[in-house]
Amino acid sequence: MLRYKAQLRGIKVIITEESYTSQSSCLDGDDLPKYGEQKPKFSGKRVTRGLYKTRENKLLNADVNGSLNIIKKVIPDVFDQGIKGLPFNPVVVDPLAFD
Repeated sequence: MLRYKAQLRGIKVIITEESYTSQSSCLDGDDLPKYGEQKPKFSGKRVTRGLYKTRENKLLNADVNGSLNIIKKVIPDVFDQGIKGLPFNPVVVDPLAFD
């Protein structure tokens, strides 16, 4: 269905496997092996649900980290010139705490 809808709009869909994209750090340049190829070692880690910490203790949204890694699996050199404009040190707001 997604491929069909994209075709209607002229969008190219590339299907890829996504192993280790949530565990590896997109900012630290961790390798993205396919599942079962090798035993991976990652520089960062997910510290809470939805929050990933890099080797340099930068915090970013875990879904953003995973999404950037999926892009990297499809286009390996996409970030060779760096990444600009990523928001770091997110703030958690509890709307129930406000009166």
